[in-house]
Amino acid sequence: MSTMSSTIEVNGKVISKSRYALTAKISGILHWKISQNSTVAKGDIIALVTNKTRDKKLQYLHNKLSLQTNELNFFKTKLQTSLEKYKMGVASKNSYLSDKIAYEHLKEIYHSTLNEYNLLLLEQKNALIKAPHNGVLTNFVSNNSYINYGTTIAMLLDENNYVKLFVDSSYAVKIKKEMQVQLQSSYKNCFATIVNILPKTSNNLMELIAKPAEKLPLNLQLTAKIILKNLNGILIAKEAIVLVDNRPAVYLIDKNNIAHLAFIEIQKDMLQNALIKNTLPKDARVALKNAYMLHDNLRVSVK
Repeated sequence: MSTMSSTIEVNGKVISKSRYALTAKISGILHWKISQNSTVAKGDIIALVTNKTRDKKLQYLHNKLSLQTNELNFFKTKLQTSLEKYKMGVASKNSYLSDKIAYEHLKEIYHSTLNEYNLLLLEQKNALIKAPHNGVLTNFVSNNSYINYGTTIAMLLDENNYVKLFVDSSYAVKIKKEMQVQLQSSYKNCFATIVNILPKTSNNLMELIAKPAEKLPLNLQLTAKIILKNLNGILIAKEAIVLVDNRPAVYLIDKNNIAHLAFIEIQKDMLQNALIKNTLPKDARVALKNAYMLHDNLRVSVK
């Protein structure tokens, strides 16, 4: 008696669990701070976007705001003085209103400049690009190239990798989720569990997604044994099996040394042996040598 696994061997590769398109939130010249296919952690600085025109305008607006602030403070003091003179009766109401209108107009100009400056300042903060989460960065846009707002500059691959397996579609009804897979590669051997069966097929192959028990490098090529089910039966030498009417059979030798034909069902065929269903009588004696020379009810000499 023996217990064996019914398996199939397939090819596969390690893929990322998810892909995240990294897009620019600012226009300018892109400068990478890391190399292609680098592993990054959330918050790591990965690139800088520079824009000389924006930098010059920021400096110009900063200086302009400084001048407008001084001017606004001057007019504010002037308006306060004008109000006091109007209350004392030494200045006209029209003079006070004129100074008030000039002050309000200057304040509007100041806020308009401030809004423009803050907008550019926000862009300046977006010039420093950080990794949104852990993963591997790939598919870089060329270093020192000009990019626009919304340009995809790289792909961030999830650090939690899966395995994609390519299986002959004839096994579609036999493969289920949660089945165990034995992964074999030059890097490491480990187990995986089937988590998804993709409906699409190509070249008569269907795709399976399996979660490995251990972390594997991206794009690793591997082979996998999918355990379809466990088989219980009798392990017998293939030399004992004969074909009768295109059906497998063995010869059983009774206590009187008479050969009797018994048809069997092969569960797993191997190089030297075969696993057959346990349909033979208890304590049956099977002819292991020269079985091809026998026929039913033939008396034999057992050695």
